[in-house]
Amino acid sequence: MNKRPRDEPSSSLASAQKRQFGAGGGGYGGQQGYSEERNSARRVADHYSARSNQTLEERENSPIIHLKKLNNWIKSVLVQLYARPGDCVLDLACGKGGDLIKWDKARVGYYVGVDIAEGSIKDCMTRYNGDADQQRRKKFSFPARLICADCYEVKVIIKW
Repeated sequence: MNKRPRDEPSSSLASAQKRQFGAGGGGYGGQQGYSEERNSARRVADHYSARSNQTLEERENSPIIHLKKLNNWIKSVLVQLYARPGDCVLDLACGKGGDLIKWDKARVGYYVGVDIAEGSIKDCMTRYNGDADQQRRKKFSFPARLICADCYEVKVIIKW
């Protein structure tokens, strides 16, 4: 029987610890810097959660559509080259789940997506769970766990 990975809550001690980078460097050093980092993270989350979904026509008319397509192609190639069937994927900043099909084609065994924006995670859940129209619904071959969190703030432990 295969056990699926699961999250375990972080201990209060681990949650209380702040990340520290080199002396005088960025990160969550002093209390003031920590507060500023949290405010910046909140602004990023709010920005992405507030963005509306674009239609296909709007996306195609984007001035950077060619750059987006190149980026998407590169990610597809990297996933196909390095992902192996049954792999467990930790996708940090997974966004709205635009790469779910890439991971499905690679036949991964389990997917964990983490993003700071609640709106993006909700869109990713909708994409993973499929379209309301049953004939257009995409069924993914892997179980997934989607987490709305700041990757620098939350400790995620995955056990087999």
